[in-house]
Amino acid sequence: MSRTSIKKISVVAGLFAFTLIFFGSWVYGARLFSSFIRGLEGFAVFGLLTWLILRGWTAMKSEERLGGGKDKGINLDQTA
Repeated sequence: MSRTSIKKISVVAGLFAFTLIFFGSWVYGARLFSSFIRGLEGFAVFGLLTWLILRGWTAMKSEERLGGGKDKGINLDQTA
């Protein structure tokens, strides 16, 4: 997964959270400005969370692909 696709998925997740929180707050009686602020907070939190999870997942997958694992060098301390 490329960096561009990770950013795009994070923005989509943030916009989805913004939409749900904004309209949910507005329907339940919050004022327009406070609904907008809550939506921005949701965008930031869920967009950042999605970005961090996808970056970590991509880093783990690239490490596996390169052969770096926990068992690397396990027999180096044994004598011949």
